[in-house]
Amino acid sequence: MDPSDPLDAQQVVIEYARLLERDLADNRYPARVDSLPYAKPIIKSAIQTSVRSLNRSGQLTDDLREFLETAYVSLAEYIDAELAHLLVQYRAAAAELAADATVRDRTATMAWQTVAGSSALAGSVARAITDEAEALRDDFRTLIASA
Repeated sequence: MDPSDPLDAQQVVIEYARLLERDLADNRYPARVDSLPYAKPIIKSAIQTSVRSLNRSGQLTDDLREFLETAYVSLAEYIDAELAHLLVQYRAAAAELAADATVRDRTATMAWQTVAGSSALAGSVARAITDEAEALRDDFRTLIASA
């Protein structure tokens, strides 16, 4: 696949869009980077190629631009498998603690231990995802302005 070729780029974007829809439906965010159909740089390049090609042909509608921006920015949600696993465990433990309505000392529970032991790292990973998403959004908007 050559992400700089408009036809190949379209195929890359289609495969990535299918994965995005599935992950969104299954609430699988953040997700493992190794679940992507292609490497992040290839997908980024394919989206960039698609934006330029659609703009040149006059087919870049507002809805399509918005979809491609969302897809581009969503690449930030695909992270190393171990970090994705950590965040999934953290989220599950936090939900378990929030759902526990019993009046007792919850600090001895496994959920508490998971939250307490991984909160700093989970926060750092979440900040890194946010920073990458913001950089991708800026990059996409620059692309649109120059397309």
